[in-house]
Amino acid sequence: MSYFIDEENDFTVYEAPKNGGTTLRLWIYYAGTGDLVKSSDTGYYAGTDETYRMLQEWGYKNKKFKKTNTESKVCIKRDPVSRFISCFYDKVIKEGKLKVTIDDFLDNFDEILDNHPETMNDKKTKYMKFHFASQTYHFGKDSSYYDYIFDINEINTKFKSYLEKMWGIELPKLHARNNRKNKFDLTTTQINKIKEIYLEDYNNGWF
Repeated sequence: MSYFIDEENDFTVYEAPKNGGTTLRLWIYYAGTGDLVKSSDTGYYAGTDETYRMLQEWGYKNKKFKKTNTESKVCIKRDPVSRFISCFYDKVIKEGKLKVTIDDFLDNFDEILDNHPETMNDKKTKYMKFHFASQTYHFGKDSSYYDYIFDINEINTKFKSYLEKMWGIELPKLHARNNRKNKFDLTTTQINKIKEIYLEDYNNGWF
């Protein structure tokens, strides 16, 4: 999650949690090995711990935005409200990492994330805070830094074509993990609170 530096082909791809990162990682692994990896737990195309370790060796970084010196830079953006819904469903409803209602979470967003004990591999970055962090955290504030900005809906079309051109291969069209529609209804007040939390994303064009 965050960015992949391909030094051999001189480009960097930036993504954020719930912005198509699983598909990206599967394609990177496929480009390097010719294999698609299914999770042993779910049977979906989600990769394994060994997959992620190899990707990190190849240049995948789980870190906050940082500029790179590659010739081409691209990112995958998503509407902040849609991204929040997906992350809330995944981490709170499905995985149960937070025992909160959506209203409690929206009203105490920073406090709840700051107090969650789980950390990333670096043992410093808060795991849940990293996942719910703004796209500005992952992409920076300046959209002109990027040569291409792809929407999440373009992953299997324009973004796929970009990677195929950079790597000189044909990639499999896929939907990672379970592709069920994990949507739930939000009130106008809840939507407005989400927009306020991610205001910098709207101001910086990450929507």
